[in-house]
Amino acid sequence: MFNTRLPIFAFLLLCSSSAPGQTPAKEPDTLQVLLTEVHRLRQDIEAITVASQRMQIALFSLQMQDAAVARATARLDAARNRCSSAQNNRDHLAADVQRTEAVLTNETASTAVPTDAADLRSHLSEMKNEADGAQAAVLACQSAESDASNELRNEQAKLSDLQDRIGNLDKALEKLGIAEK
Repeated sequence: MFNTRLPIFAFLLLCSSSAPGQTPAKEPDTLQVLLTEVHRLRQDIEAITVASQRMQIALFSLQMQDAAVARATARLDAARNRCSSAQNNRDHLAADVQRTEAVLTNETASTAVPTDAADLRSHLSEMKNEADGAQAAVLACQSAESDASNELRNEQAKLSDLQDRIGNLDKALEKLGIAEK
């Protein structure tokens, strides 16, 4: 009886060892699938990290550019205010010159004292010099205003470009999110 059991026992041992042998054949396939999935997850995480960093850089750039636009706007407003003040000063001086010329014309037509007319002519000459200086100040101010206006347009264009870049990054991230699902 011992002899008949030995071949049966050996047969069962061989059958049981072939079954575990088949399971390890499936394990490398499962392991390979898991490794591939882990690799893809790592690539996705790296892509998301890079996109997040690019978005942070773009947002920081946007903040800096927004501040540059605000500074350029303030410079333009200041230039406009200086120009307005210079124009008002020029107009005031021009009106004074006209009034003084009218007074001088009326006085020379009448029997005025010649010394008063000489004083008025001297004063008129000084006023005309001031008016010329005021006109030069207005022209210089208008040039500065034009420069400030150009600078503001340039800064606004840069801001618009950054906003477009952020919009494109947002769309790319959205596409990544949709592709993941």
